[in-house]
Amino acid sequence: MLENGVAQVAPGLFSQTVQFGDITYQCARKDTRENIYSTMSALYNYFNPDTSVQVTITNEPVPAEEIGNRTFFPKTDPCLDAYVDEYNRILNDKMREGVSNLKRQRYLTFTTKADDFDSAIPKLARMRNDCTQALARIKSKSEPVKGAERLRIARGLLSPLSPFDFDWDNLSQCPTARSVDFVAPMSVDFKPNGRNDAFRADGAWCCVMAIRSFGSILMDDCLASIVDLPIPLSVSLHLRPIPQDKAIDMVQGKIDWMDMEERGQKSRAASKGIILTQTSTALRYSRADAEELLDFLRNKNERLFEYAGYAFTYAASEEELDEQVDRIISTARGSALTVEKLSYRQQEGWGSVLPFATNKCDVTRLLTSGQIAMQMPFASLEINQPGGIYLGQSKITNTLAILDRLSLPSPMGFDFGTPGTGKSNAQKSVWLQVRMLYGGRAQGIWIDPTGEGRPVAEAGGGVSIRLAADSGQFMNPFDTKDVAALNEPLQKAFKVDAFLALSASMMAEGNQGLTQAERSIIARCVEEAYARSGVDGTPVLEDFYNLLLEQPEAAAKGIALRYERHVKGSFSFFNRRSNVDLDAPMVNIDLHDLNSDMKVFGMLTALEQVRNRMYQNFAEGKTTWLFIDEVQSLFKHPAVIAYFESFWAEGRKFGLVATGLSQNASFMLGSDIGSTMILNSDYLMLHKQSTVDRDLWAETLNLSDEEVRYIDDGIKPGDGLLVAGGARMPITNELPKGRIYDLLTTKPSEVNALGGGGRSAR
Repeated sequence: MLENGVAQVAPGLFSQTVQFGDITYQCARKDTRENIYSTMSALYNYFNPDTSVQVTITNEPVPAEEIGNRTFFPKTDPCLDAYVDEYNRILNDKMREGVSNLKRQRYLTFTTKADDFDSAIPKLARMRNDCTQALARIKSKSEPVKGAERLRIARGLLSPLSPFDFDWDNLSQCPTARSVDFVAPMSVDFKPNGRNDAFRADGAWCCVMAIRSFGSILMDDCLASIVDLPIPLSVSLHLRPIPQDKAIDMVQGKIDWMDMEERGQKSRAASKGIILTQTSTALRYSRADAEELLDFLRNKNERLFEYAGYAFTYAASEEELDEQVDRIISTARGSALTVEKLSYRQQEGWGSVLPFATNKCDVTRLLTSGQIAMQMPFASLEINQPGGIYLGQSKITNTLAILDRLSLPSPMGFDFGTPGTGKSNAQKSVWLQVRMLYGGRAQGIWIDPTGEGRPVAEAGGGVSIRLAADSGQFMNPFDTKDVAALNEPLQKAFKVDAFLALSASMMAEGNQGLTQAERSIIARCVEEAYARSGVDGTPVLEDFYNLLLEQPEAAAKGIALRYERHVKGSFSFFNRRSNVDLDAPMVNIDLHDLNSDMKVFGMLTALEQVRNRMYQNFAEGKTTWLFIDEVQSLFKHPAVIAYFESFWAEGRKFGLVATGLSQNASFMLGSDIGSTMILNSDYLMLHKQSTVDRDLWAETLNLSDEEVRYIDDGIKPGDGLLVAGGARMPITNELPKGRIYDLLTTKPSEVNALGGGGRSAR
């Protein structure tokens, strides 16, 4: 075994292993499943007759010391300790409910013949790259497995209950040692308690089973049903391509033999005075099957393989092992597979389950590439990324859904759901988790039109800023103190965009937008306001208002009239210099007391403050997590939409992770820009949707009927469909009653019972 993962498994025979990820298959649309099937069939057809191939799927147990004791969130701030303790307890409890105590991996191993390593490595590299490209076409990420990891996998099958301690330096210190010496078990008993259908390896009870036969209909979930069992196991498929001309001759030979047998039956019948019009039923069916197979080989790009399938499991006790074996056999039977223990051949079977693509047991049969591709290696998709945010549990397997948004190509996203479906609770939970997980490496900001975010912000050691006539807290739309490091033209360009959006939000003409003349006037006055304020000064709305009145154009007077109430009227609190502190790790910007006409103006003013913070955080190496409730409010005016689109696109470059919450998907999907923003975001959480919205999502995301059922009227609050990059996972997100539940709930009866939770106290 070399460090790069290339291994010599026999004289002149070398192998390499590629790990590939799960994809959404079982819930996908029919055309998507057919495409995956075609791709997998083509992948198997790719290998030539000199190659052996092995597909391996493993369920590896999480170390026992981690089960129930995993630290999902560290303690970084005393004000968070109680929430950290409760969240860690909740997630450890949920971890026990599903198969989160198992790590599922998929491997593709292939061999090539060569004289030495130098000749084998480029051959294997070409095969690896071709396999990686094929898997990428179905959105399955793959990477080569390094040598140490291949040895760890082998050790997990050879001595399952023993730790693996290996370092390449150990080999250099002992010239006579080989890598196999570090993975081989210390003791093996192939007749434990007189049995011939199990064995013991370093104290572990083990059993190898073989797939002996298939039903008349091969189901595409036959492997997935076995792998979804919450037990430690490994399933291996060995494939050996047969040369096409040899395969065709073999099938044609069987047809010729059956023709001869048919003539023999008729001849024997005639000798007895019987005219035989048709042969036996078994012979007719066999001939029809052979003719169909010959047609597949000649005309439908199918190839023939020698196939062997194995299942391996282990346990600490004999009773446990027998129970697991029975579950595997019973589950396989439900998928029309016959799985049997390999009596007297456990040793050969054991060698065959090792991921080196060498089949040591003669239990092969002939299958076509299509029949093998039907045995999909993809089970229930899991999203379990270390260092990520908890979003719920899989509705299929109860595994934890833990997503690292920062690992997505575009971490921006949206959460859609009808009122009362749990979107606010879900995202406030994310907001709190960001604080617990990243500490001082991130800042979370919630734009809060409903007045529900204050308790969460204050619980996390943050602040809540209330924009209202009587609050005494002010945000100046012209403020640039956090972006002083940016060059002046860039600062002014950003502010011009912002004031175009602010002006559009107040237009009585609604979605007609600003004229080109009005745009020019606004840009001129914004730049002049900064010029008159001096190098160290910052203008306020009144300066901008006065400049508008000075302009000769009549349109300028109309724009000034729109701003008048913000300068002289009851909403003049926007005509003040900023006096709020945005340095806190959690900031809630409460717009609840603004009337409907002012909400968008307030949101845009808040977004300008967020943009300033985003630049400063990026310069300090921090990410900025932004949550915008009722985000559909920003899609009513062309200038506002243009501003928000620019803000969204720009934010990705400066460490912004933004999430928009909305109950009205059709409104946003009906906008070309809104639809583009949604499709270009790699995070979507869909809760219960209206009938109209369900149809739109089905069309936009190409959802299958089963996926649509996860967002229909029958689901509970907190349930929904998580879309992360190319992954789709139906989840449920139900928190038990406790400190965190009380903090996040927005149910009026529960809020009142908790004394309001500070939600309505001003």
